[in-house]
Amino acid sequence: MSTASNRKTEQKTVKAFEADIAWINEEAKLRNCVAAEIIHELCEASRRMAYLQELGESFDLLTENAQQLAAFKAETEAWDCTVADGLSDAT
Repeated sequence: MSTASNRKTEQKTVKAFEADIAWINEEAKLRNCVAAEIIHELCEASRRMAYLQELGESFDLLTENAQQLAAFKAETEAWDCTVADGLSDAT
């Protein structure tokens, strides 16, 4: 967990429901951090979930289109051969 002092200048006041504020403060107390860090973690988790959901939806659309799926598989196969090119130690 990052230190609160690094983010003090970035913090703003936000409105939230009383029950949510109570939960956030309880979590902060249990984790020995400030409420802003809990809110930040929740936002990051939400961003990751939204990204994965969009990725899944995009993949579903891809698999529904046979022509696009074939093109995707062909490109993937072309790139897969680079794994066996003997350059795994190259930097």
